[in-house]
Amino acid sequence: MQIWEEGYVSNHISFENMQTPGLLIAEGGPLLRPDGSLDRVRIRAFVQGAVASTESFRLRLQRSFLGLTPPAWVPDDDFDLDRHLVFSDAAVDPATADLRRLSGAEDPVFSLRHPLWRIRITALTDGRVAVGMMFHHAMTDGLSGMRLFSTVTQARADEPFPEPRDPFAAVQPARAWHLPGLALEQWWHREGSLGAAWRSYWSRPVLRRIRRVGARLLLPLRYGRGGEAARRAALPPRHSAYRALDAGLAGRRAREHGGTLSDLQAAAMVGAWPGEQRVVSLRFPVSFHSSAASHIRNHVRDMSVSGDADADLSATVRAIHRQVEERDDDKPYPPAPGFPIGYSTLLPWVSRPRFFAGARILDVAPFPASLGTDSLAAAGIMYNGRLFIGANMSTTADVEQTVGRMYELMTGLPDPGRPVA
Repeated sequence: MQIWEEGYVSNHISFENMQTPGLLIAEGGPLLRPDGSLDRVRIRAFVQGAVASTESFRLRLQRSFLGLTPPAWVPDDDFDLDRHLVFSDAAVDPATADLRRLSGAEDPVFSLRHPLWRIRITALTDGRVAVGMMFHHAMTDGLSGMRLFSTVTQARADEPFPEPRDPFAAVQPARAWHLPGLALEQWWHREGSLGAAWRSYWSRPVLRRIRRVGARLLLPLRYGRGGEAARRAALPPRHSAYRALDAGLAGRRAREHGGTLSDLQAAAMVGAWPGEQRVVSLRFPVSFHSSAASHIRNHVRDMSVSGDADADLSATVRAIHRQVEERDDDKPYPPAPGFPIGYSTLLPWVSRPRFFAGARILDVAPFPASLGTDSLAAAGIMYNGRLFIGANMSTTADVEQTVGRMYELMTGLPDPGRPVA
């Protein structure tokens, strides 16, 4: 685990907050029995073969001896699919359903002793099926999360289910006392020479390394600091909404306004902001690969961009585009002026249909991994020619109206409301 990922599991608030929900809406036929109930046997067989037999979904967190290294991912030798697959007992109306509940966000917090994912299956009263997916941000970021989505789905409706297997059947999981030696061995192999290892070690302050080890040693004492009161303050109740856009239309509109699709989404967030503060800022992830650290999945930093909620959309798109283009990756990003409202991210998935246990995926409702106190956070996923935008807001705000306004700004069309069959 990388240092920046370690923060996601450093206390009970961060750990819960980084449980990231997502929601797929699939056609019901292949997932339902003749009486309309969920075909639990078929769905379980698919999840057992396609998900639970994949390495990424069989790994749990293992902290190291005396905190000498960051935690590592090791095979769970007590894996039980029933911990990770949940079936809802009753069908729900998609027009009024709590989308976060459908995604599994209201289910219990993950256990650190087992893999950090869960799938919840719910029949909808219109004949479709909701496939809720909870992945912890410590095990994936945005781009690798899209690859995980591909892992748990199929390219064809008639594609055979993978055979169930234990991908670590012959592997003994590393224990806490194994990790320092394994980390040293991998680091030495990566550096390749004594000189490179010497330079790499001294490139970071020793005092910082000591502080990190100390923090890991004290983790059991500070993990639950503040208890339930701190949790309630940091993670107030949220609700979510989503819309489906024509990706081509939104892309053309972004170019007409002088920016990228990502710029347009951020500008739409600014323009849809309903608060009394009118000059606002939001965080914007910038991901880049480093040839100096090719073993690291990627480097992600948040930069802040600013906009006026009362300004013309074109002006806001161009302003955000300029701020992103003029950033200096060699320096810390400066804070942007304005009231900080939250976070925006946009990710591509696939341009063709995907299937879950033979059922075509119709909609994707993305909900961003953001700070629990963000006033407005939005995510976009491009799938099968459409752009799906989803947002989180406090339950005291009208998230449906806000996402609807984002739809209008991104398309130039009236808001059609929540997607229905």
